[in-house]
Amino acid sequence: EERAARGVAIVERGGQVLGLGAVLAGDGRILTALSPLGAGNDLTARLADGTTVRVKLGHHDRVWDLALLVPQTGRWTEGLTASSRDPVRQDAQIRSFSAARGKVAAAPIVLRSHRTLLGGDDRQLDDAIELGSRVSPLDLGAPLIDEDGRVVAILGRGCAPNEGKPCTPVAFGAPISAIRGFLRAVPPTAVQPAGWLGIQGVSEAAPVAKGVRVTEVHPGSPADEARLKGGERAASDMILAVDGVPVTSPEALADAIRTHAVGEKVPLTLLSGGKYRQVTVVLRAAPDPKAAAAKRPEAELPPPSSSGKATEEYRK
Repeated sequence: EERAARGVAIVERGGQVLGLGAVLAGDGRILTALSPLGAGNDLTARLADGTTVRVKLGHHDRVWDLALLVPQTGRWTEGLTASSRDPVRQDAQIRSFSAARGKVAAAPIVLRSHRTLLGGDDRQLDDAIELGSRVSPLDLGAPLIDEDGRVVAILGRGCAPNEGKPCTPVAFGAPISAIRGFLRAVPPTAVQPAGWLGIQGVSEAAPVAKGVRVTEVHPGSPADEARLKGGERAASDMILAVDGVPVTSPEALADAIRTHAVGEKVPLTLLSGGKYRQVTVVLRAAPDPKAAAAKRPEAELPPPSSSGKATEEYRK
């Protein structure tokens, strides 16, 4: 339970709790309910260690009341994976989460059966999971987990049809089948900003080491702030490793930077004036990726982009 709770985020706006969300394992993006988010994009997510990150709405589905939030800095590594077990089997022990007093806590929840409900735009929801427990509006977006701490559903808001009467608003569980369909439709642009170093460089082999020699440092870039030196061979720095990982080409350097998130402090090992030294850079997003791409000379290191792949356990 405690381990699963570390994969649950509290979604807020202006410090006010809107709902909860499940961090996708190995991905860092947050799956939540759409209906609590309201208008405006000034959203933040509070993670298990208490840190707050700005998030943007990357994808949504009004019918199933699902939303994918994309953190703009950092990358939370403790996420949740999908369950393959039937959540409404007789012996199932399912738990949900709430954010009482600003802390995420697990609690048992009763699931009745699969039922057809109405979703956004009055569309039919087949195999929605009917709840047998009351749910606070502030718990919407919370993952429902099985005995192994794996996700069986996400809490959303729908409507229960009543013959001859208006439908009744109800909370329900969006099943894994709906979640997989939702994640398959995520646009490739709904990814976290790529970390940017801000240099141009070429592969080079010195008598004592191989690496990427810095030919130009972009003014105001993370590399500039860390005082990396570009220019002629005798005066410029050579990057040998990123966080201990050797790099011998601009492509390898870009790949190494890609593994780190915006806002992360990354150590670089340099060869400078015949001496080894280490500096730390704080990665940022490229100031204008489209403009940079249009002007980029052949030898410039491209701002790395995330693969944008959602967790495979959900997508299969």
